[in-house]
Amino acid sequence: MPIPVILALLAQLIGPAPKPGHATITPSPVEVDGKAGARLSLFVDVEPKPGIHVYAPGSGEFYIPITVKLNPQAQLKPGKVAYPKSETMIFADEKVAVFEKSFRLTQDVTLDKSLKTGATVVVTGTVNYQACDDKVCYPPESAPVSWTVLVK
Repeated sequence: MPIPVILALLAQLIGPAPKPGHATITPSPVEVDGKAGARLSLFVDVEPKPGIHVYAPGSGEFYIPITVKLNPQAQLKPGKVAYPKSETMIFADEKVAVFEKSFRLTQDVTLDKSLKTGATVVVTGTVNYQACDDKVCYPPESAPVSWTVLVK
């Protein structure tokens, strides 16, 4: 059996390689439906790895908070991202807003009124964040996200 075939079979048995990064970023639900002109909520579920925290908005000027940035599209208008209540960590007498446990970000979008029933809009974007443990902060990371919206 040729080597590439063996490697392909092994990859199927083992499954996909673990995603790099210090948090698992999952858009949900992947498929959404709504009427033209409707406001929809898209979610990003974030699960920091054990011992890791990511920064929340309001963390201070030296920290990079987690954000959702949607790619511009004529078919929808993004709203502001809603964040859950953060936790407070103290670093060298400084209080910092962080997320250490699993949490959900909510990204509202409004569909354009001109969309026709049956149309599909693929919403894409990027989640940017910086992860740290109690000893080191890692370089900023990005994770792609996408949702498919069916206009009903």
